[in-house]
Amino acid sequence: MRQIRTAPPKDEREYPLVITAEEKDKVLNYILVVANGKRTAKLNYKDIPDLRISKEQYEIVLEEFKNRGFIDYKGYGIEHLTLNFEIFNFAEKGGFTVERDLYTINFDVLELQLKRLEKELSPTTAIKVNNVVANAKNVTELVIGLKAIIEMLGT
Repeated sequence: MRQIRTAPPKDEREYPLVITAEEKDKVLNYILVVANGKRTAKLNYKDIPDLRISKEQYEIVLEEFKNRGFIDYKGYGIEHLTLNFEIFNFAEKGGFTVERDLYTINFDVLELQLKRLEKELSPTTAIKVNNVVANAKNVTELVIGLKAIIEMLGT
């Protein structure tokens, strides 16, 4: 009698809406461990310990690594990776968590500089700077708003 094949069980786990720096670092570090000093590595999603992202999110992480020039890869399921020099430099500098922390620190420094600048400005200009900072929804809006104020002060 022939066995009937059934579909694998559906993955019922809940995954995060965003891929955190910590999860990307797990993939990055696992790649380096598997490569073990070599230029190539075979990687499987299921083998990465404590990974808390979906298979699709894992594929997105690998695509980001490829776009950043860290790796080249072929395959689906088991990826055959070729590591590029950039992956080693990035890992040496602390990976994605350090990159994220530096990004946050830069905003803290910007905030301190704006507070210092606010003390040196006239009250009306200080109000304009406060309004730009308070209403900026992202970095681009903040930069555009501050640039407009600088141009206004220059004329």
